[in-house]
Amino acid sequence: MNRKEYQNACWQYWLAGLGILAGTVILLILLVVVAYAATNFWPNLGAGAVDLARGIFGDKPVSKVENFVLSSEDGLKQIQYRLTITTPVAPWQAIPLPAQNPADPSSGTISPSPTPEELTNSTFIPEATHSGWLLENVPALGATQGEGQWTPYLRDADGNVVAYRTFLQPDPQRPYATVAVVAFNLQATRLHFVLGYQEPASKVFISKPARIPASDMLAGKILAAFNGGFKTQHGHFGVMLDGVILIPPRDGFGTVAIYEDGKVLLGAWGKDIPASSNMMAWRQNGPLIIQNGQINPHTAVTDPQVWGYTTDGGTATGRSALGISPDGSTLYYAVGFNLTLPALTKAVQEAGAYQAIQLDINNYYTHFEAFTQGSNNQLMVVPLLDQMKGPGDQRYLTINKRDFFYVTTK
Repeated sequence: MNRKEYQNACWQYWLAGLGILAGTVILLILLVVVAYAATNFWPNLGAGAVDLARGIFGDKPVSKVENFVLSSEDGLKQIQYRLTITTPVAPWQAIPLPAQNPADPSSGTISPSPTPEELTNSTFIPEATHSGWLLENVPALGATQGEGQWTPYLRDADGNVVAYRTFLQPDPQRPYATVAVVAFNLQATRLHFVLGYQEPASKVFISKPARIPASDMLAGKILAAFNGGFKTQHGHFGVMLDGVILIPPRDGFGTVAIYEDGKVLLGAWGKDIPASSNMMAWRQNGPLIIQNGQINPHTAVTDPQVWGYTTDGGTATGRSALGISPDGSTLYYAVGFNLTLPALTKAVQEAGAYQAIQLDINNYYTHFEAFTQGSNNQLMVVPLLDQMKGPGDQRYLTINKRDFFYVTTK
């Protein structure tokens, strides 16, 4: 082979390699774009397609494409919002709670939790009743009527309210981005953790029924269930259940711990939460987003690796978080769509969280279901937000491939 033939051969190999690279990039982009488009019609399939892309191309390139797709979608939504001049709509009808006499905890009159039919009716206004557990309303961050007002949401078998809900608009740039917050009374409820049959992935053997035990799936006992954290590959954050450590804890990382007596702690591993034989379960999911009442300044960092190699904190998408009050008596679950991490964190802090971690993200994986008794004593499921309705909206009634939490009465 002479010099000219060698140069031509090299040129052809280079062009072939460039073509393969370009084809790979195009395939990656198409796969992610189609996957996100599919989430509007087949949420489970769309989310699965993104996971498939991560398995083929790796986390880093898929994360970059995800950020681009979500940022483009967010930009179009902002333009559409400004052009149509629409008004943000409250996710449900909020009602003001009466003032409580500090000398008489039962003096406040509040409303009972709604029925399944009433939960799906945003105009429902319940009748008044008595309860000894009240929360102070949260200062509004936006302009929607009822924002920040705690409304009775879930109750125990005796009719006592054990969970309230409210909503907040923490992002002035995105007035349509609403965060729903559910506050549980930990004096009257109990938090549980369930492993999925696939995630968190671990080589450690442990039985994984991956569903809520039948003994807890009773009307009047089961209250709600909500999503867990990231997949193992997106941070290798620690996980333990029933004394079995599936993934070792990472020092200083945000951890929610559940103890044998039902106590819940949320804080930094090794500092706020030491290892203890009295723990039933613990789950980590990255750094604390709120620590000792202060927002972590890294929530605004746009490097996805800081929070687990997924969508970065500056990208607007579905996000969820778990927080706890300073005295440890109230557990907060927060969720919303079109949210950046700073916006979600601001809402959780305003709601009352003293310590908080981010849970799972992206629209399909952020999910909350309330359980209530329907006709013939059958258990009924009502998603917290309308965006959660549709295929997969009763996912916690069956086995799950990913971990999740659920709440029962004590």
